Amino acid sequence: MLLPDTPLGGLYARLSAWMALDEFEKALASYFDGPRSAAEIADYRAKRGALKKLRDEVVPVLHHITYIKAKGEIRFELNSDVPDCWLRDSPAAAPQGLEITVAQSREQQRLGRLMNETKGMVPGYLGLPDDASEALYKKRLERGRVMYSSDGALATIGNGIKACLAKKNHPKYAGHDLLIEAPLHSLPRERWSRIHDELRAAVSALPFREIHVIGDQDRQPFGFRIK
Repeated sequence: MLLPDTPLGGLYARLSAWMALDEFEKALASYFDGPRSAAEIADYRAKRGALKKLRDEVVPVLHHITYIKAKGEIRFELNSDVPDCWLRDSPAAAPQGLEITVAQSREQQRLGRLMNETKGMVPGYLGLPDDASEALYKKRLERGRVMYSSDGALATIGNGIKACLAKKNHPKYAGHDLLIEAPLHSLPRERWSRIHDELRAAVSALPFREIHVIGDQDRQPFGFRIK
């Protein structure tokens, strides 16, 4: 259990209550610019422990609201309830639920773990689905940084996004919005338009009101809407 007098505990306490989006952005900036232990940084990279929700839920939402220049207020559940967070235009407005998931999450976790273990350069992209064998992950990690094709990255990440959609196709999400984080930094922005129609076809029967994809880059966030 997180202690409220720690930076992370204090941040989670603030996130669990309604706060203005500009305050949300300031709170995250204050946390990441403040003192963090080596263990805390390592846990964030490896998506584990108390840092997993910050990495996989809170930060993707930060990138999303920054990219779309959203206004209003936000509150996170920080538990297993549906949805993961709520947004509203004002205290008097009805809240809109937002569920968050991550495409290529296992790849991100493996790369983060490798970053913790080595001082050298690590690959920025492996091109593996979450259900690939551990032996294949090990082989890709050992080969270091290599070139990859645009078509291969589009197919792999597109399939990762579609896998997220399939997992979230459940009536309990009806009326909420869905945000999918994906490694969009792997290709130039204009390349992603080539799979927009394919992804839009895949979401037609899903119960969500809106579905957005957001990149995992901290600077100059980028994303697109598919429903």
